[in-house]
Amino acid sequence: MRIHGDVRISRRTSINKEKDYQKYRGSLSEDFNNICGYCGKDIIVSRRGFEIDHFVPIDVDAERETDYSNLVFSCFTCNRKKSKKWPTKDKNLCIIEEHGFVDPATDEYDTHLGRSSSGAIEYYSNLGKYMYNVFKFHLRPTAAVWKTMELIKRKHQLRDIKDTISLDEYIEVDKAIDDLLVYLLGKGE
Repeated sequence: MRIHGDVRISRRTSINKEKDYQKYRGSLSEDFNNICGYCGKDIIVSRRGFEIDHFVPIDVDAERETDYSNLVFSCFTCNRKKSKKWPTKDKNLCIIEEHGFVDPATDEYDTHLGRSSSGAIEYYSNLGKYMYNVFKFHLRPTAAVWKTMELIKRKHQLRDIKDTISLDEYIEVDKAIDDLLVYLLGKGE
């Protein structure tokens, strides 16, 4: 399973150039469908909010500070874990000896990282293992966050079919989902 589930991330290719990369926040949020490019967490389950990560860090390539194609909509935790890490030290080279990063807005990302059937993030290659360790996915409640997001989807689906089931059934299922959400949100990050 993909880290981003059914969501496909695609940065727009035509955007007005800004002098301050923070002005791209709304566009990035839309292009990344309100999820973290690295871990797939939805903004609605984030406790610490979202930030803009520079895929190639500014310290490595200051010229790309406001380059939209270099920006990643990222949860606070992923942005802090990746930080200024860039093993190649070369602005034109993302990977060296299975150390480095793959842009999460590319299909290649899915060949290195994904999800287990329980929703936990897992790696499929040595490069994926490197990213997995940088983002410390093994220490984070990625399965609980994924399950929380899936329950929220089910709650929306329940609302869509509300008129086709009895009120008692609706209330019972809605309460069960709410109880699970309270439990899982207590395990989130």
